[in-house]
Amino acid sequence: MKEKYTRHPLFGTNLKNWFKLLEDNKGIERGFYQKAAFVTVLILFFSPARILHKIIYGKKIRNTTIKKTPVFIIGHWRSGTTFLHELMCMDPNLSYISLWHTLVPDSFLVLEPIKTIVSGFLPRTRPMDEIKVEIDGPYEEEAALSTLLPWSYFHCFIFPKKASEQFQRSVLFKDLEKNDVKRWKQTYQYLIKAVSYQNKQKRLIIKSPSNTARINTLLEIFPDARFIHIYRNPYEVYKSTMKMRKNVLDQYALQNTTEEEIRKLVLENYSDLFKEYYNQKNSIPNDRLIEVRYEDLVLKPMKTLEEIYEKIDLEGFNEAKPFFQKYLDEKKEYKTNKYVFDKKSIDDVEKNWDLTIKKWKYNPPE
Repeated sequence: MKEKYTRHPLFGTNLKNWFKLLEDNKGIERGFYQKAAFVTVLILFFSPARILHKIIYGKKIRNTTIKKTPVFIIGHWRSGTTFLHELMCMDPNLSYISLWHTLVPDSFLVLEPIKTIVSGFLPRTRPMDEIKVEIDGPYEEEAALSTLLPWSYFHCFIFPKKASEQFQRSVLFKDLEKNDVKRWKQTYQYLIKAVSYQNKQKRLIIKSPSNTARINTLLEIFPDARFIHIYRNPYEVYKSTMKMRKNVLDQYALQNTTEEEIRKLVLENYSDLFKEYYNQKNSIPNDRLIEVRYEDLVLKPMKTLEEIYEKIDLEGFNEAKPFFQKYLDEKKEYKTNKYVFDKKSIDDVEKNWDLTIKKWKYNPPE
């Protein structure tokens, strides 16, 4: 029970959003009723806290000013975004959205006294890569959006029958009404303000692969935002993403799917994400964007970090160096997964992802 249900991203949502998701995404299939019932019970349990949070902190959060615009780490899933995010979060000049914030994004301030109790129910590692789970550790804000809105990439894992449509709406904003996009922007800004309020308005560093295709929208909210795009060998990304989706679906899904459906979605989503990225990246001023090769970050992390800070004009690199080094020392035994590549996988990547293979000049695995 603990591993399967207690970290489901929707237990922090509200009943209105829960019912809307069920209606829009073909409901729950047989075999998943127990998981859905557990989610519903937790939604009801946390409902009073949402009301109290709004009463006590709503006005304070709305009146919060973002004094230092956020830094956005973007890039496809399994491209090193988590590694870079966790590393940069060691900088004492920066703050971040934590796992705690994403679990209960509209009540985390009033529920702070029970945070330790909640953390006891979390799994020890992430399902996709065995990275240690810490309730106060940095996390992807897309998880928070899944509880606040009916449009989030995380819903692709919960309702795989509608995963393609969810990706189009929540990541690419295709077929999304103008008022819905406005609501997304308002909700996103409110989330950033809420976390900034708690963190004394320190600059936030935010990691979300979904934001790779949302650059223009983010610039409408934060015109001076900085972006770090990290990219990785597409062949490795394909294998790693396939593994990630299977593992996360096992934990989050309320519907069945097949490996072939997963394969098609992985290939399609990657292609769509980078088409949008290259359509939108020129909207970012040159001194507000840096593109980083994952393999360079792994090989020479401190030099790469220094280049990032210099290019996008972030303060405090020298002050943060000892904290970066401590993190790197602690992670030096961590090993990335090694994959065996069959001809079909290589052919699939080359046929569908030729855009990035050509731009980044990666070779197929031997």
